[in-house]
Amino acid sequence: MQLITGILLIVSLAITGCAELPAVKNFSANTLVLAGSVDRIAEDTSASCFRRLSLDVPIKGITDEKRNQYAGVCDQLKQSSDLFIDLNSTTRGYAQVLGQLADNKLVIFDADVAGVKNAIAKLESSTGQVYFNAAQLNAVGSLADVVLRAASDAYRQQEIRRLLEQHEDFVQLAAVLQTFIRRAYLPTLANEEENIGSLEEILADKYTNLEPLRARELLELLKQQRINLAERKKAANDVLTGIAKMVEVHRQLLQSPDNSKLLIGLLKDYGLQIENVRKQINASF
Repeated sequence: MQLITGILLIVSLAITGCAELPAVKNFSANTLVLAGSVDRIAEDTSASCFRRLSLDVPIKGITDEKRNQYAGVCDQLKQSSDLFIDLNSTTRGYAQVLGQLADNKLVIFDADVAGVKNAIAKLESSTGQVYFNAAQLNAVGSLADVVLRAASDAYRQQEIRRLLEQHEDFVQLAAVLQTFIRRAYLPTLANEEENIGSLEEILADKYTNLEPLRARELLELLKQQRINLAERKKAANDVLTGIAKMVEVHRQLLQSPDNSKLLIGLLKDYGLQIENVRKQINASF
């Protein structure tokens, strides 16, 4: 009887061993928050364009033709942002599946992951500006495939290890997220801020004497916009830091999935950064 009990215990540990890792679940939960924050930033990229347009119309007095032309540019930016959000679904799906495997729960992956290949194909065939290179897009597609495969495989311990072993692809995915923020989002905010400066000059030159009350109202609006932009830039930089810490923790999970002292420290640091991200995102959007 003791022999049978011992065998059952060994089998149980073999099945659930690393599938019950608190460290993996911790990483999963924080990375899901980070992925959602990246989506908020992507959505605000095109929103920034529309905010700028909404101020240009009353202050610069642009024609309907110009307005429609600028709106078309904003629409194109939204399409690009939506494709990036599709790519980011790999981050969310990866974290979701990894957490479910580690928690020994039924794996129900995010169906959006299945659309990653379609987004990649559109980016590869795009004639517009594409911020990501072929190696990055291939890595994201490969990681999405692993996520989909892991969601359908019953061997939890094996699948957790297989997911963690995709570290180089995961690094490329992180680079995609960072590239979008640095090359698309932050420059868009910089353009919006620069435009606010030109609008302030127009108000000072043309409207202060003719319509002082209206000018004061618009200047207050522009002042608040500057404050909001500063908060959004801080949120973006907090997310960039979070992405870097995400990669550090993932590397250590691969090297030492048990709760080593180094891993515990990295997880704590990652968790604190994600809490900063959460607060800053909520305050900024």
